[in-house]
Amino acid sequence: MSKPVYTPVIRYRQEEKKVLTSFDFGDKIYPYIEIFKKLERVHTSKKKSEPTFHEVHLPILRDIKSNKVFVDLPVHLKTSTKMKKEVVEFLTQVIGNRQARTAHLIGLKSLNNKIIPVISTYSQRTGEPNSIIGQENDLRPVFNSLGFRTSSSTFDNDMKQIIKVATADDYLFVDLEEYCLASDDDIYAIDFMLHFIKSFTLCPVIILNSSIHHSTTNAGLDHGKRIDKADNSLQYSFKSYGAKGFGDYAGLKKDVLEGGGRISPGFIFYDAVENSYYGYKGNKKGELEDFLDIIIPAVLKSDGANRMLKSTERYLDSLNPGWKLINEMSTGIENPRSQSKFKRISMLHYLYCIKKKVQMGIV
Repeated sequence: MSKPVYTPVIRYRQEEKKVLTSFDFGDKIYPYIEIFKKLERVHTSKKKSEPTFHEVHLPILRDIKSNKVFVDLPVHLKTSTKMKKEVVEFLTQVIGNRQARTAHLIGLKSLNNKIIPVISTYSQRTGEPNSIIGQENDLRPVFNSLGFRTSSSTFDNDMKQIIKVATADDYLFVDLEEYCLASDDDIYAIDFMLHFIKSFTLCPVIILNSSIHHSTTNAGLDHGKRIDKADNSLQYSFKSYGAKGFGDYAGLKKDVLEGGGRISPGFIFYDAVENSYYGYKGNKKGELEDFLDIIIPAVLKSDGANRMLKSTERYLDSLNPGWKLINEMSTGIENPRSQSKFKRISMLHYLYCIKKKVQMGIV
């Protein structure tokens, strides 16, 4: 079976679910799902008992059109006062407890040929020593492959454990977080990791990077202009670091999982020809009509859209689900007055373009 070239990290929310269950990832893209709460929505029915974790997630994971799916209950996530109650409870009661987290992953064992659980250290969360080895001991008898995730703050200690337990069927995720590969200063800060993985041969390495800076907001977008705080160069450079694949947040910035905030019409559109991102926003505060009146027309007639329409790779065609959806909004087939739908368009369009690049050997 072929190994993944691209791994989109998708934090499981309502629109993300629609992407996961509708997009055909093919055989060289394995989605990486971060589950941060037990239920997709808060259970309010008093007549029915609350479903279990595996009853909620197994049907969705089964429906994803990919050979394999990485599943992570992300240990690295920190709680915030802006998070919803059910998120904080899951992060503290389940993810914060290694045994509880492992039990939840084992609850998905009926899909052990498809699911690859991801292990991260608990050293910074509970101070437990050798927690990676402990998790590997618990999960190895159940799953055919395991993933290991590490980053700069715990890399040295993590790798001392990983090299003892990793097999050829496993995967090592090296998370560069928001370090920018176009910055000499940032490269200097993470060079020790990049140097190490060049000689790491126990299992395939996948480099993760958040290409859109967390400070990017809809209100702060410069309408119709390229987003400066975005670096998507990893898709062309990952092989030079010795990695077998790359990953990012599927055309979005990393979701901080905080609720609230007012509606701010905005849209991030990936230009596959330039390998850059462009921002579009409304000019009224919270007016959903701006999507139809301002954002959609600007995107459809943009230079980026024109470049992709003319490209030999045919990034924009009737098979691109994101492009199809925004055109249906323009013609009135689909309701455009939804900020969440535009997040789905961003993801679907980006995934389609990267899938094209993978299929054609461009990345």
